[in-house]
Amino acid sequence: MSGIAAILMKYLIGLVGITIVVVIHEIGHLVTAKLNGIDVEVFSFGLGPKLLATQHKGTEYRISLFPLGGYCRLKGSDDLSQALIHKQKYFMHTEEGSLFSAHPARRVLTYLSGPIANLLFAALLYAILGSLPTQVITNEAVVATTSEYPSLFDNQESAAYEAGIRKGDKIVALGGVPVSDWQDLETLLVGSQGIEQFNILREGRTINIEVQGTPKPDGGFRYGLTPIQKLEVGSVRYGSPAYSEGLQEGDVIVSVEDIPVMNQLDLLTVLDNHTGDEISFTVVDTNGKERDLHFIPGSNERGAIVLGFSLAVETKEGVKERFSIIGGIRKGWNVAEETIASLRNLISRRDADLRSEVTGMARSALMIGDITTLGFESSTVSGIRGLLYLMGVVSISLAVVNLLPIPAFDGGQVIIAGLEWITGKQMKPRTYYHLQLMGVAFVIVLFLILTLADVRHLLALRR
Repeated sequence: MSGIAAILMKYLIGLVGITIVVVIHEIGHLVTAKLNGIDVEVFSFGLGPKLLATQHKGTEYRISLFPLGGYCRLKGSDDLSQALIHKQKYFMHTEEGSLFSAHPARRVLTYLSGPIANLLFAALLYAILGSLPTQVITNEAVVATTSEYPSLFDNQESAAYEAGIRKGDKIVALGGVPVSDWQDLETLLVGSQGIEQFNILREGRTINIEVQGTPKPDGGFRYGLTPIQKLEVGSVRYGSPAYSEGLQEGDVIVSVEDIPVMNQLDLLTVLDNHTGDEISFTVVDTNGKERDLHFIPGSNERGAIVLGFSLAVETKEGVKERFSIIGGIRKGWNVAEETIASLRNLISRRDADLRSEVTGMARSALMIGDITTLGFESSTVSGIRGLLYLMGVVSISLAVVNLLPIPAFDGGQVIIAGLEWITGKQMKPRTYYHLQLMGVAFVIVLFLILTLADVRHLLALRR
């Protein structure tokens, strides 16, 4: 598969995911409208000119040319047109099954059903996600101290270093409790009372070192330890400069820019000090043969080096949960809270980094496809997990955004119908029409802004 084909595949995966989420939203409107006696004129899978269509119970179900989302057209456009033409103050002589002949409460339910369908879909995805088998990363509890890598840890002092722990020491027990891996050690240190007895394996000898942790401002204690990882290549991104130069899975990196490296912290230190475009690696393959590689690495939008490969990691079976809709709802609620908080910060302009991360459909699709394919490079389950999680995020985001009080959005329509329900007075057709025009104008401006953000991101990557 060529580099262009790989990118197109990522876009395809992302667009399929987004389209499914949008169609679920529209199905919510379709079902609730019919239950409330509101006719649905068209239900389209995709946008643009129709390719195939069939009629069923008064609704035209169609497949359109561009498989990007879809839409649900409710009956009522003729009523609005006639009211505007005849300059009516109210919707008079509405057709049976029209949106404007329905009680405001039924319209509220119809408009709310799209976001609700998205929220329920996300809960289902997260319930499935929770029941899938998991593989979690496990690192040996071989450590270095923050004092040994001052440039990476902002000259942070290490209580462990002061007590005598050194790079390459393996923690085998903490306070007499056996330690199986770094993740196990981290869990034990969370509950630390400030003084810990580290049982260490160093050059075949067992050493006991007592360390008094440094209190952290937010509670707990800091010991200044970090895991180290061997520089064995795990996977190489297809089409990346490292791939083109011949870097392979199983290669072990022994030097970068002629500087010996033993672990990922050594590698990061060299990369932080790297200047120029080209970078050189010396690697040893699985047959023990040494060779030199020279390539120009990529970079992200922040200018940081992207090497195009990952280091090998070991995994272990994670805790498998039972399928639980309640668990899915809890997870969905957490994601919704994060989405609302991000939206609030974006609107209040309190988060400049967040504004730079605003994306349109194109970049969102690429991000979904990229993360999903990365997961599939590890395992099929990892790829599926990544896709389901991101579809859940998109589904919740679509629900939240659609509930904003903007006339063209579901939230704006709910407010209009809700006010009619409360006051018992129907909104004037011309007022409704003008509000809709304002909403459509907002959507167009928003689309242009998001498209510009995608283009700027693409140009940043090309640079």
